[in-house]
Amino acid sequence: MVALGAVVEAMGLEPVRLEPTRLGDEDSVRNGNWHLWTGDGDRHILRRYHLLRTEEDLTYETQVLDHLTARGWCVPARIAGPVRYDGRLWAVTRFVPGQPHKDETAAQQAERGEVLARLHADLSGLDLGARPGFFQAADLDAMGELQGWDRGVELLRPDLADRAEQAMDGAKELVRAHGLLELPQTIVHGDFASWNLHFGEDGRFAGVIDFDLCHPDSRAWELVIARVRPELIEGYQRAATDPLTEHELAAIGPLRVVFRVLMVMADLWNGRQAGRFDEVTIDRRLAAVRS
Repeated sequence: MVALGAVVEAMGLEPVRLEPTRLGDEDSVRNGNWHLWTGDGDRHILRRYHLLRTEEDLTYETQVLDHLTARGWCVPARIAGPVRYDGRLWAVTRFVPGQPHKDETAAQQAERGEVLARLHADLSGLDLGARPGFFQAADLDAMGELQGWDRGVELLRPDLADRAEQAMDGAKELVRAHGLLELPQTIVHGDFASWNLHFGEDGRFAGVIDFDLCHPDSRAWELVIARVRPELIEGYQRAATDPLTEHELAAIGPLRVVFRVLMVMADLWNGRQAGRFDEVTIDRRLAAVRS
């Protein structure tokens, strides 16, 4: 177990108390977060970044967060770091108060769509180019090379491997047929799901967390990764200064298939890191691709 206090001290801060935001982060290859109280009485978040993150691509995320902070958004902007400690990148970020909605109502889904439209509007003028190590979700060749799709499939049992390849071929055909790589680009949050929006006790919107996957991509992909519902789209279209076009709306269905294939890809990458595949989950995801 990494000495968390030493990590904080390496960034020039005095840790008084540290508590995990959730169980299981200690040894994960993915992001980890801890509540941090410092000697000056402030509350922050200590963040350990995903194994794939580099200093270069974290600079991109920092620029996005600073841009939104300047426009009045409460987001986890960088306070200190990053530093490399025990082979991983760490930073201290702003604490975003509030909690996610536990079970979104239809009205709350529409509100999330409205917030997303405002976020896209405030990001629309920010041109940072490509984020290092990131690609459009629909660029399945590049995504597969990055995450070692071919090697992962080779290690699956034969029936799952065949189904995985069929799913990938089908998704690539949808990308071609629907022009998914030609959709207009903007900077997207990358995981605008309900659990990444915080609200106060009075129900008012408080802020957005976890910009780990922000990068240039299509608004249609953002809606898919946000677990799109009709109410979400209605709220987005109502609040957007530039509503989604017919092409963007038509792309949502095919991109949902792409999303399911990418979930299998993530399972293969995670399985290779852990030395064991969760074949039950992979089987379930492949069944969903065909549904």
